[in-house]
Amino acid sequence: MFEDSGGTAGLVSVPVPGRRAGRGTALVAAARAVHESVGRRNAVVRLPASPAGIRALADLLAEGIGVHAALVFSGGRCAEVLDAYVAGMERALAAGRPLGAAPLVVSFPVGRFDREVEARLDALGVPAGAEVRGAAGLAVARRMYRVREERLSGDWWRVLRANGALQPRLLWGPGAEGGVGALVGWNTALALSVETLEAAALAPALTGDTLLNADAEAACALRALERLGVSAPEVAAVLEAAELHRLRHGRPVRRGSVPAASPGSGSSSGPAAEQP
Repeated sequence: MFEDSGGTAGLVSVPVPGRRAGRGTALVAAARAVHESVGRRNAVVRLPASPAGIRALADLLAEGIGVHAALVFSGGRCAEVLDAYVAGMERALAAGRPLGAAPLVVSFPVGRFDREVEARLDALGVPAGAEVRGAAGLAVARRMYRVREERLSGDWWRVLRANGALQPRLLWGPGAEGGVGALVGWNTALALSVETLEAAALAPALTGDTLLNADAEAACALRALERLGVSAPEVAAVLEAAELHRLRHGRPVRRGSVPAASPGSGSSSGPAAEQP
């Protein structure tokens, strides 16, 4: 699958030890060690997208090592990851390395974000049937999708693409509302539990891309939450801090899930990610 797809499918995500999550130099060294020990072209090293992780990400991509940027909780952090990807690809190009050898996957645990927001709405006494319920994670995912479109619209990206750079892949965990069908887009994937995958197979047929040109609706949903006192950037910061603490104390990022393809992804499109 990996060879037939030109390196865009069949990727396997291998985590760097969580105790290195906040240490820049040590994180790069640990990621190199993981990459060398696995020794497979379809392996990407999984790093938390903390500030230290993003700095390490650019260094690793410049060396030709593919990266899975995990625990991305906001459009702003996604933009930082994509900027680091372009910077790493620029350095790889200058060094004469093949750009297609270093893919990037960016994952957002939509359901984890939804649960945090829903708990805050419960505390505020927002009725269960309110329109804002179950909308937060999907809104952030739509914003990330738009951020990627913006970052890959420039002339310099076209130069990198012409020299073999792969389009960064976005990887979701399904959220509270809309399920699998609400998170379909080009060069994206879903990390699903077996139970969720089986339920999706019994649901109505998918209707195609549901992420493209949905940024305005996402912005409205996030503003509605803000008016109620729920700040998406604050939620993102709280979740990132909690997840980094969890990693540093030896708890795993994910428990079993399987990748499901979206349009443009081939028969499979990315490594498993954080459990939603």
